[in-house]
Amino acid sequence: MDIENSELKEKCSIFHSLLFVSWTSLSALLYGSMCIILSAFSKNCARMVAQAWNTHLLAVGRVKLRIEGKEKLHDNERYVFIANHQSALDIPALYSGLHHGVSFIAKKELFMIPVFGWGLLAVGHTWIDRTNARKAHKSIQRAIDKLKRQNVSLILFPEGTRSKDGNLGEFKTASFSLALKAGVKIVPVAIVDSAKRLPKSSAKIIPGEIVLRIGDPIAPEVINDMSKAEISSMVRGVIEKNLTEHNG
Repeated sequence: MDIENSELKEKCSIFHSLLFVSWTSLSALLYGSMCIILSAFSKNCARMVAQAWNTHLLAVGRVKLRIEGKEKLHDNERYVFIANHQSALDIPALYSGLHHGVSFIAKKELFMIPVFGWGLLAVGHTWIDRTNARKAHKSIQRAIDKLKRQNVSLILFPEGTRSKDGNLGEFKTASFSLALKAGVKIVPVAIVDSAKRLPKSSAKIIPGEIVLRIGDPIAPEVINDMSKAEISSMVRGVIEKNLTEHNG
């Protein structure tokens, strides 16, 4: 009986993962098209559709989201959110949990994907060419200008890529150059257990909970006289502490 139950659970898990992958692909076309069309009339409406898509992705994956420290944020204030990166679910979790107009800096290859990539551009995300330092610098400046002109916050993953084992990686200091130039508060965000829901290099989604632990916002005047390495170390320390306290 136990063997039969185990086999049934495995089949249900495979079916659920196939459903999630299928929905992700189809909904990217649907929501991406809506974002492209709506952006011609209202960038805010396009962003609302993008947020709805990410919320629906979590729902289809049967992933629940819990936010800790949300009271530290103000709806009408812009921030640079600095987060650890464990899973492809990190972006849907941040999109759904922060309830701010948000903008990401993503590799240019994503923007070349038909409909999906055009949708990214339509809602105001910024592409970056990591192979060209001059173009990368221009991309960062575009992101800063966007933050200053529009009511959007930036989300940065200073690890640069998803963690292979779920552990916190080293932070690249280049991200903090952008944070300094933006002139707004930096907010450390610890993303907990997203790697357990959808591990890197896997299409198997595991239902459960992801937690966003929001740290205290750091005012620009606190970091103005600090080096990028010092800021990086401080923010990484906050995220590491929040991850350790939750897992401990």
